[in-house]
Amino acid sequence: MPGDIFIHGNPYIDILYKFPCPQRILMVADSSLDFGTAGFGLSEFVQVVRNAGHTVTTAHRSGSGPGLSIAGSYDFATAATAVTVANYDQIWLFAFSTSALQPAEQQRIAQFMRDGGGMFATGDHDTIGAGMGANLPRIRSMRDWASIPMATVDRHDTVLEPGADGIKQFNDQADAIPQRMFPVFFSNGGDPFVASTWAVHPVLRHSSGAVDYLPDHPHESRCLAPTPVAGNFAGIEEWPAPSGGGARIAPVVVAVSMSAGRFIVSGAPTSSGTKPPVYPRSFGAISAYDGDPAGAGRIVCDATWHHFVNINLNGSGAGNDPTTGLPRTGLYAGGMPTPEYQKIRSYYLNTVRWLAPIGRRYCWPFLTAAAIRYDYEIAELRLPLPHPCPWDPLLKLGRVVEEVLLARAGPGALADLVDGMLATAGRGSGLAELLDSARVRGEAKEGGAPSLLPLQDLRRAVAGTLVNLLAAKLPEDEQKLASLMRDHDGLAIDAIAESLQAAEGVIVEYVGKALEASAAQLQSLRAQSVKAGKPVSRPTRPGAKPGKALKQTKSAKPAAKARKTSR
Repeated sequence: MPGDIFIHGNPYIDILYKFPCPQRILMVADSSLDFGTAGFGLSEFVQVVRNAGHTVTTAHRSGSGPGLSIAGSYDFATAATAVTVANYDQIWLFAFSTSALQPAEQQRIAQFMRDGGGMFATGDHDTIGAGMGANLPRIRSMRDWASIPMATVDRHDTVLEPGADGIKQFNDQADAIPQRMFPVFFSNGGDPFVASTWAVHPVLRHSSGAVDYLPDHPHESRCLAPTPVAGNFAGIEEWPAPSGGGARIAPVVVAVSMSAGRFIVSGAPTSSGTKPPVYPRSFGAISAYDGDPAGAGRIVCDATWHHFVNINLNGSGAGNDPTTGLPRTGLYAGGMPTPEYQKIRSYYLNTVRWLAPIGRRYCWPFLTAAAIRYDYEIAELRLPLPHPCPWDPLLKLGRVVEEVLLARAGPGALADLVDGMLATAGRGSGLAELLDSARVRGEAKEGGAPSLLPLQDLRRAVAGTLVNLLAAKLPEDEQKLASLMRDHDGLAIDAIAESLQAAEGVIVEYVGKALEASAAQLQSLRAQSVKAGKPVSRPTRPGAKPGKALKQTKSAKPAAKARKTSR
């Protein structure tokens, strides 16, 4: 929704903020994890998601623990509300148990994924969480569900710094110092030496440029980007190819963490209460799979659920701070979330947004463009412009739209907006083939020839067209806007479709003229080659006859003789 990236205080944007883009999310935990307020509870994380306007249904495989929306032991295959895309948009798995899903449960979840439903999955070290995670297509190989240990020097320890007392203890994971995480930057197909070409994955978008922190933990697992292979799992094709043909879609690692923890002197879950230091190395913290081209659901995997549970977020269950004697408060300072925690929350909500099925994404590009339409920078342009808008003023508007998005959501936000529009009303079009950022990233990775078209300018034109259209459709009267927004789904879809068609017409005209000019220039190059040109006359000394080479001057002779002598 716009409210999580645009500044409050603008009355129009505050009205838009009241109409979120709700996702219907099923969250399932098992074994020692639950949705309560204890250390291994997920209550704080769930509240962050609910506060953003999403509907979260919680369930537990053994039916234990507080905070459940669905009572009793949860079975994906026999649940009263069927696990289908008709009832849920996303499933989030917080896995602890090694008890495997039953075949019928595997098949039900696999079909949900194949039908376009979004999936999130995480566990912890060793085989913790393998019961669910290791038994689902794609998810089973996008994360290590078995081999990373808990206690030895081979573990992944991201608690890099000791706590406030200067001594590294196990519960320093519950202090206000998170781990520094390193996001991977991807190309949008532009000039590699231009900053705007590069941006992080959409789940890590932030106005500062990227989400680059995660809660820390002394023993995490790792996320992977396996090479897709042919074959079925749980009744579906595990790695489907794009609908129009081409290579099977591969997942990517979108964030990397550093394991470099020191010796843990106390509090560790070992017989001695200690743990040895680890050899410094990096590992995948988050992996993502974009199934859009194949009509399959998107997936995000995380190295550990310690990035989400209360003990790491608010210190619940971690005992007292050794320097103050007061209960640890996690990623809070003075009762307020730290700036790092605010970034981490952006990761949570970005992931919810990115996992939305194709047919449930139209709300975000619409509300984002609507918020831009009321932004103070845009107000100075005195919109609306004519619709469809000619190329030059449209491009100017698109550049301002990009600047607003850059300031509010960071690099890559323009591509996210256009991708959302294309997923809503442009699938299968030539415009989608040209501008879809996932396809462009794939071509850049495979080393394909880059397009000579100004792709970023074309994206600016698409986004500018939607903002301009909404300037005409959305009123400047607050009461009328609130009334209109109460049922905005139809308006959103229609506005996106109309703006794509208008932008397409302007782009085709612009590109056509540019190609005609380029063709004429190419024809000129071919018709008048350099070979056919007449070279200039050779220079001569004053008084010398044309065409004769200059004689060696006296001053040059000694140098020549010296070179001969030196041999």
